[in-house]
Amino acid sequence: MQRDLSPFVIAELEARESWKRRDYSSGYEQAGRAAELARDAGDELRWWKMVLLQAECLLDQGSVQNCRELAVELAAHPVSASSPDLGARAAVLLAVSLQGLGCLPEAVEAASHAARLVAGDFENVYLHIQAQQALIAALAESGRLEEAWRECLELESLLTDHVDEDTAGKAYWVIGNVAFLSHRVSEGGHYHDLAAGKLSPSQDVDLWARFNRGSAEMRLQAKLTDAGTLRCIERAELATEVVGGSERDILEMSLVRAHWYYLTGDMERAISLLTPLRSKFPILATQTGAEATFILGKALMAQGHETESQQMLDEAATLFDTAAAPERSATVRGFIASAEPSGRRQQQFLQGG
Repeated sequence: MQRDLSPFVIAELEARESWKRRDYSSGYEQAGRAAELARDAGDELRWWKMVLLQAECLLDQGSVQNCRELAVELAAHPVSASSPDLGARAAVLLAVSLQGLGCLPEAVEAASHAARLVAGDFENVYLHIQAQQALIAALAESGRLEEAWRECLELESLLTDHVDEDTAGKAYWVIGNVAFLSHRVSEGGHYHDLAAGKLSPSQDVDLWARFNRGSAEMRLQAKLTDAGTLRCIERAELATEVVGGSERDILEMSLVRAHWYYLTGDMERAISLLTPLRSKFPILATQTGAEATFILGKALMAQGHETESQQMLDEAATLFDTAAAPERSATVRGFIASAEPSGRRQQQFLQGG
């Protein structure tokens, strides 16, 4: 670059500092200014990196659709094709944003591409770990659990002594999630214990909140309603309150608490949390909205509200279909089919049949 870089450097440092402080709105604006300075100076690489930071800010503040749009632009840009690591970074971000929007097959494709770009490259082991995590998450949410488990074993092989504790903790968290989902409950607990030992609330309260919320979600999916699950929920709620999570974080935390109430038999509290949540579905991933609707439908059925329950269950199945999660959709339809005979018998009894 021929021009003085100091204005760009200042703008970049300000943007990255705002991102570290979780002031994502300021970080986005500052990264945008830095990107303009880089483009004016003809430096496409620095422009690309600042737009990547903008996309990360959007993702972190819950603007997933806008993040996806920038990620698509970045992935298609010539800079992404200039080196494997840059291409992988763009593809990972695209995969995560696609997953957040419920576009699961596309998320699997993007994450697989990212992993292939950096596989076997020790210098880019951290990017390979990120790509594996994105791939595993998309496969798992699609219900492709055996594929996800195979990718978990690949991920675990990357966790050598050279990998820092924070990165290892996140990876063990992901592996534990898939173990729980694939009914390897003891292994799920083992990997989540490894994650808890690596992650630290004193280092990153936001990450600690997300880990405990995620661990609680997996334990609830496995129908574990023990003291350990409740501790995860309470730690996540406290940490979310301390860090001041995004609206999406708070909504997902409400869903976890509602699921706990449902499994412990407190249907009224579950319904009271889930009903207003439905108006906020545009903020949530499609599959998350589907899970909330499924639990609401089951809670309404338990309370005897059959018409409303049927409506919610049908909607949940449709949402899972939209999110390309056929196994979850089949689970909902299986629940509907198993519940219908008892409902008909009750109706026949009331009618004297």
